[in-house]
Amino acid sequence: MSSPSIQQTCHVQRFWFCVRTKPKQETLARDQLLNQGLEVYLPMVNARITHARKVSWQPRPFFAGYLFVHLAKEEQRWTTIRSTVGVHAPVSFGDFYPPLPNVAIEMLRSNHDEKGFIAIGRPIEAPFIAGDKVRLHDSSLNGFEGVFVEMRGNDRALVLLDWMQKKMRIETKLEKLDLLM
Repeated sequence: MSSPSIQQTCHVQRFWFCVRTKPKQETLARDQLLNQGLEVYLPMVNARITHARKVSWQPRPFFAGYLFVHLAKEEQRWTTIRSTVGVHAPVSFGDFYPPLPNVAIEMLRSNHDEKGFIAIGRPIEAPFIAGDKVRLHDSSLNGFEGVFVEMRGNDRALVLLDWMQKKMRIETKLEKLDLLM
């Protein structure tokens, strides 16, 4: 009777490396590197984009122009990686390709929200809803009434005033507004 074979687990040591991409081609480079069988990490944020007075939320790379690859020694085919579509070059100092500490990538990954985006900070909940009528008690505009438009940062608000038959947008401190009932 032969003894059962013991499977030996071979642990391959991998390191994270930074790869610079061509402008606005981070996702293309990620997909091409994934197609080569490499483990790739492209941290993304849900960015607020304002264009032509319209606001939208769009995924954007957390580090514009960069992504990370997790490679073992035998996978460090720098010429192949460099010639990948969308890749500019691996980050290097001459012939030295510096590995990143695993903890750096772990920290980034631990800050993902439920949708997979890096959570930069919790969104500030506005005490007003767009369209709410508000009164300013700012020293120069004390008593003026307007319409709350949106938050501007943590403590500022954009308000639309109707003054002398013209619409005027002003930005003021949130603490200088009261809700009109």
